[in-house]
Amino acid sequence: MLTVQHEGRKPVFRPLEEVTVAGASDGVVVVRDGRGRPYVQIPAADPFTFTAAGALGNQTVALLSEDGRVLETADFLLDCETAIREDTGRFGELLNICHWTMVGWSGETSSFRIGEKVYKFFVRWLRDHVHTLKGMKYYYPDLETGIELYADTQREDGMVFDKISNERNYPRPTYRDHCFGPGGFITGVGDGGERMERIPVENDVEYLYLEGIYYTWKATGDDDWMAGLLDSAIKAVEYSTSDEYRWSEKFGLLKRGYTIDTWDFQSEEDAARTGHPMVVDPQKSRFGIMHGDNTGMIAGCRYLAEMLACVGRDEEAEKYRHLADKLKQRLDRASWNGDFYIHHVPEEPDVERELGVDESEQVSLSNAYALNRGIDHEQCVRIIRTYQRIRRQMPETSPGEFYQIFPPFEKGFGGHGSKWEYMNGGVTTIVAGELAHGAFEHGFEHYGVDILRRVLGWGKAHRDYLPCCLKGALPEPPERSFTTLDLREQANVDLAGPGAEGVPGWSEEGGNDMARMPTGRQTFEGIPFDVIDPAANGRRAVVGMMEREGYHTECTVPVGAKAAAIYFLHTAGGSNPIGRWEVHYADGTSRSEYIMKGRQLNGWWLPDAPRAGRHGKKRCEVAWWGPNDVFPNVGCYVYGWDNPEPDKEIERLVLCASKTGAFWPVLGLTLCDAPVWFDEGDVSFGIPDNWGAAAVLYALVEGLAGVTDAGVAFDRAAVAPRWTAAGVEDARVTVRYPASDGYVSYDYAVGEGDATVRVATSARETEFRWLVPEAAEVAAVSVNGDDTRFETLEVEGSRYVKLPLQGLGCHTVHVELK
Repeated sequence: MLTVQHEGRKPVFRPLEEVTVAGASDGVVVVRDGRGRPYVQIPAADPFTFTAAGALGNQTVALLSEDGRVLETADFLLDCETAIREDTGRFGELLNICHWTMVGWSGETSSFRIGEKVYKFFVRWLRDHVHTLKGMKYYYPDLETGIELYADTQREDGMVFDKISNERNYPRPTYRDHCFGPGGFITGVGDGGERMERIPVENDVEYLYLEGIYYTWKATGDDDWMAGLLDSAIKAVEYSTSDEYRWSEKFGLLKRGYTIDTWDFQSEEDAARTGHPMVVDPQKSRFGIMHGDNTGMIAGCRYLAEMLACVGRDEEAEKYRHLADKLKQRLDRASWNGDFYIHHVPEEPDVERELGVDESEQVSLSNAYALNRGIDHEQCVRIIRTYQRIRRQMPETSPGEFYQIFPPFEKGFGGHGSKWEYMNGGVTTIVAGELAHGAFEHGFEHYGVDILRRVLGWGKAHRDYLPCCLKGALPEPPERSFTTLDLREQANVDLAGPGAEGVPGWSEEGGNDMARMPTGRQTFEGIPFDVIDPAANGRRAVVGMMEREGYHTECTVPVGAKAAAIYFLHTAGGSNPIGRWEVHYADGTSRSEYIMKGRQLNGWWLPDAPRAGRHGKKRCEVAWWGPNDVFPNVGCYVYGWDNPEPDKEIERLVLCASKTGAFWPVLGLTLCDAPVWFDEGDVSFGIPDNWGAAAVLYALVEGLAGVTDAGVAFDRAAVAPRWTAAGVEDARVTVRYPASDGYVSYDYAVGEGDATVRVATSARETEFRWLVPEAAEVAAVSVNGDDTRFETLEVEGSRYVKLPLQGLGCHTVHVELK
């Protein structure tokens, strides 16, 4: 009986694993892959062993008689998932961090139902979905409806919406209905308040729609699905290249209002012309050329041409190839300065904006995208060297040269455009990933490795997670001095639970207290406090405010000094309001503030500081936390208040208990001669983290690991391991599209004077390249033991062995060096 030997209940193998079959003593053995294609045919032996390869799925081992009759069969399943394992462990770890960030940011997918149809997507914005697709296509199978959402809602003139939302106040109009309604940039769909929106200033949406169709088709291999969207894609291009909101007749290129690269907020003076930073008006707005819209459309037209040619629409394919070439020529004339694409080229050359920066020197993020959109090799080299120059010029506290724009604007943009934040000088994994990918493709492999290693460092610094945007420079702590206030006379409550005679304990629950709180001079978040030692003050360590006997209902703390800020060391029990405090100035005026959970503090169990809004100033942080006898996590907070009248002498502070019965314990008070300042960390805001993680992942998979889809669903593949640049000597790589059975898997091993790569894939044709060590020469190359001819390909200073691998099955490439 023909039997596949295996462990476990079912015979499941991974590509490149050895499969042993027993029971075949006479005849011929043929192994067919998941598509029924033979890739092993050998004389029978009992047992015999072969290397699993070919298409994934149920594979069949057949024993044939001499005249070709099937005598027996046995089946096994070939399966795999995207993974990297290599001897340093770093890059496999980076892959896992990228994957976790992509799925951890908002869950694996989100969904909306419109009518009877459910649409699934990674992010509800088309651009964010498509950019995330760049990485998630290697992990997630259900990709088509994420693009169909925008095809099914496409406007008749070809415009593509860029976001779906659900309005809680439906059917009442929203502010966006008011702003985006003119021009038809918002519309209702379905019957539950769903809205399709298009930010009017954005001009990247149509090319991203093309890219989304293309990458989804590549991952699924679904030609019929792709063919059904081609007319919609053509309409999108025609809209972008003719509509008065999108097309510059002057330059023959895509145009937009004055935003920072691809983002959606115009400068304040441009926003004032339409009354909204996201709104443009063909009669009022001052348009210009942003290179990223155009390199994106150039790539999109080439994707469209490839898809049209695939279904036999050759004449139309040639039209869009030609359009891509013309756009490239015009863009180079308008925007290329010899080193990079200029950020914004105004349609009206006499337009001047007061933004505090030499705009001709600014390098914006779409230059990194351009590296991977088919621009000339020499242009790519110039852009890469420009980023290397930025690395030498950037602030010392910068996490890297991967700026959204550098140098940033000094003024002219609102909260979304604060200097060194988000779009205005934030540092992003998007640029890191695109730059690394371009570096690997254009002869800067060591630089690509260096980028990936630094990004891994970011991930490790943020608990194995990759924030998409970090601050482009960190502020220096201000020079300041502090004065701690002596609260020994006002203190009335013990830190420990039992308390003492005449002194209330922290709680009425024994060991459920703050007895382990450190005392004496303590510094929390850079702020000094004098925390009273209960043993040195008759067990009175805390100013306890509560409407209960033994506690203060009102307490006065003398000050007699000026202060720019006052810091509280405090915590809370009970419900809002927790308390109230007053500042009384020597001139007889006063101010007051309620103490509220969610603003100046939270509860003393499970301490978690209130978060400032996206553009808000941080004013509170957990000061200390630790266990007590009842619970493992109790603590207190430091909160800072900015004095609006710092030149006035403060006579006294008055603390007041809340009528709610809340407990407000104050453990310390400190004056400061400078405004409130906390270290707010290095993470910026504004971009979904899965977008940037996908860019890094595709640089790792396609760049360093060197696996690219040269056809559709890996029916043709390219394998170009660049582990030489990383010093990796042993690796195993698998890259798979779960939406199809397309995959590539290879083992990589470097010995003394040679390298061996075993490749298994679903492709019939594979182009193989290997990065040769700098000081080495290639003596010979063999495939499956047979000497073979090869080419030497040079890219800048890098040299590759290049040769084709034909047919299914496992290919073992052996390179001898001299």
